[in-house]
Amino acid sequence: MQLEHPKEQRSSLGISKALEQEARLFEERNKRDSFTDATFKKVPSQGASLWTWTRFVVSLYYNKLTVNMFGFITGWHWYNRIDDTIILGALPTPSQMKRLHQKERVQVVVNLCQEFPGYEKIYKELKIEQIRLETPDFCVPTLDAIERGIKKILEVKEKGNVSIYLHCKAGKGRSAAIALCYLLTIYELDLIQAQKELLKKRPQIDKDLYANEEIRLFYKNLLAKLESKQWVRRSFTA
Repeated sequence: MQLEHPKEQRSSLGISKALEQEARLFEERNKRDSFTDATFKKVPSQGASLWTWTRFVVSLYYNKLTVNMFGFITGWHWYNRIDDTIILGALPTPSQMKRLHQKERVQVVVNLCQEFPGYEKIYKELKIEQIRLETPDFCVPTLDAIERGIKKILEVKEKGNVSIYLHCKAGKGRSAAIALCYLLTIYELDLIQAQKELLKKRPQIDKDLYANEEIRLFYKNLLAKLESKQWVRRSFTA
């Protein structure tokens, strides 16, 4: 059994309290609604080790501090709209999720976190569909997960006037990989161009996503579809 360092243990407890406080504030601000959230009492996902969860909440809190305290310098935000369909961001709080639903027309959430199950009760109340593509932290989704994610995005895009929120923990790696492959699928961009355009929209994404083997394989398969006229893309407008 792996023991926590005392400092990490205190940090984890502090972050858990902060998450619980966020849920309480959310409930207080919405007393007229039926939204209540006991999700924070149920996390992490089943099967996640204590060390995995501790590392997750510590790095999540670090990301929150980075965005809130230094965002005006770095240009980092908790989430960014990429186009009229997808929004790419970090793990949202309950209050952020309600705001995304009301103001950004979010009807579907694609959750890449293996270690976080999502806000099941809130999503049920808001009638939001959650798609889980469980991917370990600091890893890129498998080709199968990428293809399933893109398939869902395309289905939603067909409906029009609906947005999808893509998230992992920080919105930099796992979910950004799906966003990158989405740009490749919809727009006339190559790997490097798609990486550059995504960086313009969300500066904190991993800078070398385009070089990942799974993403390159996805792009190779996409090129084959384009050559055989099975798929048509359109020009990208920033």
